[in-house]
Amino acid sequence: MCSDLAQLTIANRNETKAREVATRFRGVSAGGYEALRPEFDFVINATSAGLSGESPGVPPDVLARAKLAYDMVYGRETPFLAAARAAGVRASDGLGMLVEQAAESFFVWHGVRPDTAAALRELRGR
Repeated sequence: MCSDLAQLTIANRNETKAREVATRFRGVSAGGYEALRPEFDFVINATSAGLSGESPGVPPDVLARAKLAYDMVYGRETPFLAAARAAGVRASDGLGMLVEQAAESFFVWHGVRPDTAAALRELRGR
């Protein structure tokens, strides 16, 4: 939410499921996609919608107001990422998270931190 206070909202196409997840955390609000208002700095898609070429159903005005849109899906341009970019929003896929998690695991097992920037450049072909 755009204020000095941080707020986390969980949205789902099934409002009951969103509320069920939110009850596990203190101070988290929840609802259906239709109840979302354009007030979020970050919008994270943690659904599998992008794997099948679908959009998660976030209202366009919510996405357009964000500063960053992040899709947990990696390795493809999802409709969620495409919509964010079309709205002029900075967008990123989940590849960075995958690489950083792998690097932490490698560190735990081997005591060495891999160069994740180099790994990401290689994986993205840059």
